[in-house]
Amino acid sequence: MNLENTEKLLLRKVKEKDFDSYAVIVYARGNEKCLYSPNVNMDTYFDIASMGKVLVTSTLILKALSENKISLDDMLNKFFSYAPAEKANITIKQLLTHTSGIVRYPIPEECAGKGNDAVAEFILNTPLSFEPGKLQIYSCNGMILLGYILEKIYDKSLEEIFNEKIKEPLGYTRSKFNIEINEPNAAICYRTENLNGLSHPWDDENIRVLKTSAGSGGQFFTPGDINKFAKAVISKSKMLYSQEVFDMAEKDYVGDMGEGWGLGWLIVDEKYRQTGKLFPIGSFGHCGHTGTSMFFNRREDIYVIILTNATRFQNMKNNFKGYDYGLIEKMREEIHNEIYKDLKGQGLISV
Repeated sequence: MNLENTEKLLLRKVKEKDFDSYAVIVYARGNEKCLYSPNVNMDTYFDIASMGKVLVTSTLILKALSENKISLDDMLNKFFSYAPAEKANITIKQLLTHTSGIVRYPIPEECAGKGNDAVAEFILNTPLSFEPGKLQIYSCNGMILLGYILEKIYDKSLEEIFNEKIKEPLGYTRSKFNIEINEPNAAICYRTENLNGLSHPWDDENIRVLKTSAGSGGQFFTPGDINKFAKAVISKSKMLYSQEVFDMAEKDYVGDMGEGWGLGWLIVDEKYRQTGKLFPIGSFGHCGHTGTSMFFNRREDIYVIILTNATRFQNMKNNFKGYDYGLIEKMREEIHNEIYKDLKGQGLISV
């Protein structure tokens, strides 16, 4: 597989200081190619940000569904007895599809220090943005609740569940929840100028307050391990979950209420631009705020993993005074379109 156009774009973006670390993995109809910056290899850590929602949390929820540990119709009051009335009947399905009405609020440090139930109670006592099931707004805090639900049903920490049900079966080498500040072979992905005394290089503000990666993401994964996950998804491996659950997870449940969402997966619709020509309507995937993404096109048997530290570099360009995330979204679109051009020229994509 020749990715000449894609490689030229990536090298230009490094030269223009849009990022200094990248790994782009392209799989198309049995062919595979990996492009890396000189400071990156298959074992380099990237802060995957919200990609952890699918690489960890929703995959484990779908696994639990396959194991009959939970139902999509299970409600919050089954797991949190203190859930107020207006949130008690919110379902796992609504949390997965971001239609629960629970939205992101900053978690107070004094709350985080009191344990998971205190954090869950804080989230459940914040105002709903809309009536559950009536709209769609992306929710980190809803995914944190799903992480806590997993811990309740398996009676283990989220990382222990991840290790047992994803990391070990798929043969991951390094990926884990938290790495040290000076961890060898790790891309610097945090947006702030410095870590201000933090013990780990988390990028997300709520993760920093919680002092551990959570159901909302913020884990540290390597390109090689993410590629193992992507291969399991594209092949519908039973090591993840059942065939029936794959089919359920990859369809849009939101419709006209907002952005397309399946069970944890973002579903590409006519309004979505970040996947360019490569991933048409009905494709699925997820992005991470640090400048990462992973998308699948089952019709063409294609997936693409993009790992960068682009958000940090956009902030650096402005002396850490702010950044335009729209530029990160445009970067994804550009990379996907160059990959499309390369694959189209080699007959590896039909449309």
